[in-house]
Amino acid sequence: MAQAIASGILTGGLYGIIAIGITLNWGMMRVINLAHFSFSFLAAYFTYQITVDTGIDPFLTLFVTIPLFFIFGVALQWFFETFEIEDFMSLLVTFGMFLIFESIMRERWTADFRTLSSTEVAYKTEALRVLGLSLTVTRLAVFLVAIAISLGIWIFLNRTYAGKALRAISQDRAIASAYGVNHRQMALLLGGIAGASAAIAGAFIAVIFVLRPDGATDLIGFIFAVVILGGLGNTAGAFMAGIFIGVVQNVTGFTSLGPGFAPLITFLVLIFGLLLRPEGLFTGIDTWLAKMLSGRQT
Repeated sequence: MAQAIASGILTGGLYGIIAIGITLNWGMMRVINLAHFSFSFLAAYFTYQITVDTGIDPFLTLFVTIPLFFIFGVALQWFFETFEIEDFMSLLVTFGMFLIFESIMRERWTADFRTLSSTEVAYKTEALRVLGLSLTVTRLAVFLVAIAISLGIWIFLNRTYAGKALRAISQDRAIASAYGVNHRQMALLLGGIAGASAAIAGAFIAVIFVLRPDGATDLIGFIFAVVILGGLGNTAGAFMAGIFIGVVQNVTGFTSLGPGFAPLITFLVLIFGLLLRPEGLFTGIDTWLAKMLSGRQT
């Protein structure tokens, strides 16, 4: 059981990274971006292909994929802004994009399973023993990166002018514009950040998972649960919710129920969580971080 919990915590780090782009778009721009899932897997395929073709470490491909997917994210956000796509309409439009990107991946890489072998990623199967628990190096790395990204974006949103401008836009666009905030410019920046987070998630997906074009469909339910429980627009909450859902998923698989019941248990947890706290179970982490970083007693 302890091993299942530890593995769930580390898996939750990846869920948190994927959820960041979705929670930012949904919470601040009212765009429910289903295409972000296929973005993450497209980035994973890019990572896979570059690694196979060049032989470089998959994480070095981030020097290519982060700028590339930042641009993709900006372009996608420009599309949303130009055609004023929000709320339910965004769900329909991005679902179509999700299917298009999935078709592109199937056409380019076929439906065959693809994976980076231990020959291409020497540390793929390496693990550390901590308190009798086996922690794989790659999953531990994704957990630490998830902490850094969620904390970094939280600081950006709460401590910088651009971040505060984004928060102001999410609360009231008209008033924010009246105070000189360029809504379109801030929206494009947010889209770029979401795209860059998809690139980072893609690198870890390529290393940890077996790739297939429809692989994103396996994660949609879990990631949406993470986004909702974490609170819309709350990256720190998404990280904590990712850990929570990762543990729920792994512990369910460890019990007699088996992994097949993990989606059902996850949605039951989501329902009870919404009943207890409709705004999200982990929205309080935002206040806690603010107090901790300001030096006040929590």
